Parts: sequence; C-alpha cells; structure tokens
Amino acid sequence: MNDNTCAIVIPSRIGSNRLPNKPLLNVAGKPLISWVIEAAFKVDFKPEVIVATDDKRIKKIAESLGAKSIMTSKDCKNGTARILEIIDEIDTEFIINLQGDEPLVSPNDLNNLFIAIKSRNNDIVSICHQIDNSEAADPSAVKVVFDFNQNALYFSRAKIPYGSESFFCHKGIYAFKKESLQKIRTLKSSILGNFEDLEQLQWLENNMSINMLITKDKSIGVDTQDDLLKAENALMANNIKALICDIDGTLTNGLLWYGENGEELKCFNVKDGWAIKKLLMKGFKIGFLSGRDSRPLRRRALELGVKFIKFGQSDKNKGCIELLNEMGLVPSDVAYIGDDETDIPCCKTIPFSFSVNNSHIDLKRIARFNLKRNGGEGVVAEFIEKLNFLSTNLNL
Repeated sequence: MNDNTCAIVIPSRIGSNRLPNKPLLNVAGKPLISWVIEAAFKVDFKPEVIVATDDKRIKKIAESLGAKSIMTSKDCKNGTARILEIIDEIDTEFIINLQGDEPLVSPNDLNNLFIAIKSRNNDIVSICHQIDNSEAADPSAVKVVFDFNQNALYFSRAKIPYGSESFFCHKGIYAFKKESLQKIRTLKSSILGNFEDLEQLQWLENNMSINMLITKDKSIGVDTQDDLLKAENALMANNIKALICDIDGTLTNGLLWYGENGEELKCFNVKDGWAIKKLLMKGFKIGFLSGRDSRPLRRRALELGVKFIKFGQSDKNKGCIELLNEMGLVPSDVAYIGDDETDIPCCKTIPFSFSVNNSHIDLKRIARFNLKRNGGEGVVAEFIEKLNFLSTNLNL
C-alpha cells in the first residue's frame, strides 16, 4: 500500500554526453537504473515510486520492478524540469527527486528527507556530506554553506568558505512540498545560477528556503566511466557476505617444511587469523579451498572456526562451486583470494576476486584487484582494509 503523502520520482534520460545509454549500463550484474529503483523501495515509508523517462527501455525496466513509469519529452534540461513536466500526474503532498544515476543512495537518507520535509517549514530539503580540502578542489563537487539552522546560504563549484580546510558537498537529491515544486515554474531567471550552472541558486535568489541535512553517507553519482567503476566496486563490496580463500601461497608463503618424522609443516600469519575471526564475528561465512590436504590445514581451519572447507581438490573451481552451494550463496555474494594459475577458474566464477602480490602473472590479469602483500603476510587483513575502502556501508 502506497503512502499517499509522498512520491519518490526518479528522472532518467537516455541521452548522456559522457556515458551514452547510462541508465541501461550494466553495473554489478544489472542496469544502473535498477539499483536506484530498488533503493527507493527500501525506505521505511511506503511511497509511490515513479520513473520519469524519455526511453521505452527504461520504462519497461521500471515497470518490471514495480514502479510506475511516465514518458516525458527528450528536451528536458534537467531532472527538475522532467518532474515538472509530469507533476499534474503526481497526486501526493510531497515529492522526493532522486536522480537516476545514484545507485548507491542510502534509503536512510531518503527516510530522513521525508521526515524533514513533512515537519519543517522549508520549501525544499536536501542533503550534504563533509569532504576534505583535496576533494573540494573538484568543481563537480558542489559546495554548500548554511546558517545556524542549516538553511542554505549559497552553493558553488568553487571552494567555499574561503580559507576553510573542511567543506560540505551537496548531493543533488531534493524533497519538495508539491506547491514549492510548482512555484519553480514561475521563478525569475537566475544570474548566479547561470554563472555556476546550478539550478538551486535560482531557488535561493527567489527567496525559496533550502534546509540541509548532513549525512555520513558518501554515495557515488555516476557521470563518467571512472564513476561507473567506483560504483560497481562499491555495490559489489556492499553485497559481500562471504570469503573463499586459497591456502598455500595465500594464507601461507607457499613454502613446505617437513619435521624430523616427515610430518608436513606450514607457517600461517596471525594477522590473517585475527582478520578471519573478525569477519566471522561480523557474520561473514569463510571457506578454505586447497588443492592439497594435510593435518596442518585442517588444524588451522578448526582453530579459526572455519566450517566450510574443501581440501585435496584437483579441480578447484568445482570445489569453489560446492562451497558456494554449501554456504547457500551465489557468486556475487562472495569474494575470493588466490595466488596461482589453479585459482584462475575460481576468479572467473567469482567476479569480486583478489590476487596476492606475488601471484602468478596470469592470475593478476584476471583478478579484479591485486593486493600489495605477498602470500602469508596478512592478505586477509589487507582484504578487510580494501573492502572498507570500496564499500559505502561496511565498517569492519
């Protein structure tokens, strides 16, 4: 049942100068626009989700996911104009403008926008997050300054305020009262908005109030091929629920020692032990996979509490698939770390794959990421660091 007080409208145009057919591009296994629509349905309230688009393929995807889709003209200059074109077909008191290139948008941010626009006297509510001096140097990162009540004073592509070492970056997601959105149709043109190429300056110049919510979430808007890669990495990292790890040459340095009685000895790094226990405590599933089988391997798995093991696997990819089945997961839920040619099929099965620094050269070419540490030097600990860096919602 829809909440008849709010609609989340996703403007999505097929044309893009830097990324042709952007909404349809494959990102971590599905079209970019699909991630945005799915995020809109994850909010705590029950909005009507509407996709305003100029392309029938986008319309088809939206409707397949349960969203309403309304066709618009191709000449809308921005997302706000696209929503205004269909506003008479939206029968809600509040409207959230969620851009169609925000696959990592936080549903919690949308929840907070809805709460704020309902409870405050502002015409518009939007979101910003803190960035450092180096990030602020990028003109595509729109900076915002606001008063003691967090009402916006100015937006700029320049670094404002002058002399600061910390800045607030505006995220182009807005919550409107419907009458405020309709008012935009009648506003005088903006000199400052034309200079900065920022529509929100027109609203400020015409005495509309924009309240800013501060979020810790740093979602990635997709405008370039580099943005697309970052978003895909983040989406994959956000979704990871398990790690499958090769043993020899990955959790060990690959060397074999034999005791006086001929028993096989192996050297494991305690950093990996702590890292694996940390993942297990966070609810991750851990799988060990090896072409060899020995008492040291089984003892290490037992010590760490690793229940999913496949040792003595002549076909490691077969063992990898069996581990996935035993975990009840699909390849996109899992990360893999390996070091040798025999790990290549596993890295093809599991796209979110890592090679250790001293891996076979062919594996390095296949793996999505190359770690800086050699096998046996704490590669799982480095994997956690990498996962935290890539993800937008993990804190391991």
